[in-house]
Amino acid sequence: MKTLILWDWDNTLVDTFEAILAAQNDLRQYYALPLWTKEEAKMAMNTSGRNLIKDLVGEENASAARRYFLESYKKYALEIKLKSGAQEILDFFKKKRYINILASNKNGKILRNEANALKVSHYFDRIIGAQDTSNDKPSKTFSDSAIQGYQPKKIISIGDGKSDIQMAHNYQNGVAVLVWSNPLNAEFKQNKPDFVSPDLLSLKKILTF
Repeated sequence: MKTLILWDWDNTLVDTFEAILAAQNDLRQYYALPLWTKEEAKMAMNTSGRNLIKDLVGEENASAARRYFLESYKKYALEIKLKSGAQEILDFFKKKRYINILASNKNGKILRNEANALKVSHYFDRIIGAQDTSNDKPSKTFSDSAIQGYQPKKIISIGDGKSDIQMAHNYQNGVAVLVWSNPLNAEFKQNKPDFVSPDLLSLKKILTF
């Protein structure tokens, strides 16, 4: 019986905010919609990309819009980098023999490609993304698929958004850790993290159980 960590990807372990924002604004421009500011984008990105695009253009246009977004994102994502401390903290928990699961609302194929490109795939016991299951994070369908086959004594969800908090709280033994984000933001009023970390390396001290 071990501790299992559900790691978020975008803007938790890797800097992708600017790439996602640029691609979303390309899509919004294509559909003659107002461009997002950074603050508007931060608030909107708390759902899966699949749902975000469907809400934006409607069910009937969602597939085409998703293809347009992904082509645009490829262009901006060429220079994405790991967040400060990401490789060190992943190595730390790998050596502690924690079960590490990369669980993201990014398309699963793209998620695995990015993890491979940044040479961190070997840190994870499983990599699961959007469209790998019928429902996206934070649904229990998604999190159950992420932990399937393991029987951890504790489940820790580490991320920068409310969906990461909600996913941890799918379980009685779930612990939600918020990194980078301001826990006083309105989006966390109803979704409170159990712990807050200012950066990834501080997790070494926070997660002592």
